[in-house]
Amino acid sequence: METVRIRTPQSLLRLLPHLVGAPEPPCLVALPFAGGRSGMPMVLDLPDRSAVAATARAVRGGARGADAVVLVACLADPLGTGALPRRLELARVAERLERAGLRVLDALALGPDSWGDYAAPDAARGPLAELDLLDDPAPGVPLPAPIPGAPETGDDRSIAAVLGWIDALGAAEVDAARDDPIAALELAVELAPGLGSGPGALGVDPARAAALAIGLVWSPPVRDLAIELALDGVDAARATLAALDRDGDVAGDAAAARFLGTGPAPDAARLLDRLRRWSAIAEAAPLELRAPVLVIVGFLHFFAGRGRTAGRCAELAMAIDPTLTMAPLLRDIVDAKGAPDWVLRPADPE
Repeated sequence: METVRIRTPQSLLRLLPHLVGAPEPPCLVALPFAGGRSGMPMVLDLPDRSAVAATARAVRGGARGADAVVLVACLADPLGTGALPRRLELARVAERLERAGLRVLDALALGPDSWGDYAAPDAARGPLAELDLLDDPAPGVPLPAPIPGAPETGDDRSIAAVLGWIDALGAAEVDAARDDPIAALELAVELAPGLGSGPGALGVDPARAAALAIGLVWSPPVRDLAIELALDGVDAARATLAALDRDGDVAGDAAAARFLGTGPAPDAARLLDRLRRWSAIAEAAPLELRAPVLVIVGFLHFFAGRGRTAGRCAELAMAIDPTLTMAPLLRDIVDAKGAPDWVLRPADPE
């Protein structure tokens, strides 16, 4: 894994979209550090006065094993030249963290117009444009690909292409794909970056593959299979599929326990790659068909420790289809746990 060095508040803010995606303001980003190396970032609700203690507990819980943390308040309104918003609340959160032995390296405010430092609230604000003028914080090292936020509506071309295939696909084609759903889902994920570009060199249209996957994941078992594929890979999904064929709902119960965030940590690079690809499919799905895909994306955000975005995906899915039982379940899991065990209690390195 490449190392990206964060030397200044500006370099951290420049890298923030690559670390946590595009967090929807207002929110609080907490980036833990252990021995100078960053851990899994957290995106939390921006605390008001009544939520200071709960926010500090959430940061401590998500930063187990860390010795320091950086806080970034992402704000919806411009900072201007006045007092930095939530200064008192952030100071109280920082005090609680310091008393618990978690040093606060920096507390920054990031608005749509500029950024500021809570340690120097009267200093001149830094314009966001300056962040693009900084020297490369890691010369020669490619920046990590951005992590997406909650899916929004994609470009018209991709949506039109997917909708055209949804209308063109017959029931026989969807039924045939159900005989090998893993192959159909894997093809859709593989081709997702090319949505809207038309058939590739082999004549396979990514929009057709996505339309077929969207049709398949309306089935709860196939939707669960898609989540397991992203979390644990093809071998685990095939074992679950075989067990389902043999034992009915037994395998479903085992997968449900895994979806609560228990067991070994998944491969982080694979998980984030699948999150990006399923997000592309969700954004290309017609709104009325998007809810099951939002659930898939929401669970992947939860697995990556991004509970706030996972909860947002669940809420969007419930707004589209109130009958979709997996969406409120995801919302309940996020409310109850916040993050999976492998984020809250990572295994000690050997």
